[in-house]
Amino acid sequence: MSQATWNPAQYLSVMSWAMFSTTITSILLALIFFPFTNLGAYLVGWPLGLSITVNIILFIASSLARRDQYVSVSLTAEGIRYTDESESYRRNELLRASDIKNIRVRRNPFFKSLTIDMKGNNQRFFLSNVSLTDTFLAEADALISGGPSNAPQTNPS
Repeated sequence: MSQATWNPAQYLSVMSWAMFSTTITSILLALIFFPFTNLGAYLVGWPLGLSITVNIILFIASSLARRDQYVSVSLTAEGIRYTDESESYRRNELLRASDIKNIRVRRNPFFKSLTIDMKGNNQRFFLSNVSLTDTFLAEADALISGGPSNAPQTNPS
């Protein structure tokens, strides 16, 4: 069945933009503190503020994009397997299809995030910066909505 994993290419893209922004901010700061021309007065205002703001936003986005690098979500016949293999937080849970309220993908300007909402205990499972197959959500919705694998099993005797 399908699997959703962390997307390293998207993380590298966001991180490269953050590094580019850091380079621009460093050049602006160098021109302000070590002026060899009379540009310091023009760079102190909004160009420096904008550069620092963009730099902060991109580094926050890159840290969020890296957060779930050891997480994977797999569809199984019983439900959804949520696996986190990070060193400090090992977790391997089977989320039964009957216990899942919904599964959705949210898109922000930098990457997609997968959210699994559970029914009874208001618990949520996340996978930030997700890489999905085209059929993952359709298969997950079919599994949650009560496909053949979610039907009650009876013994004809």
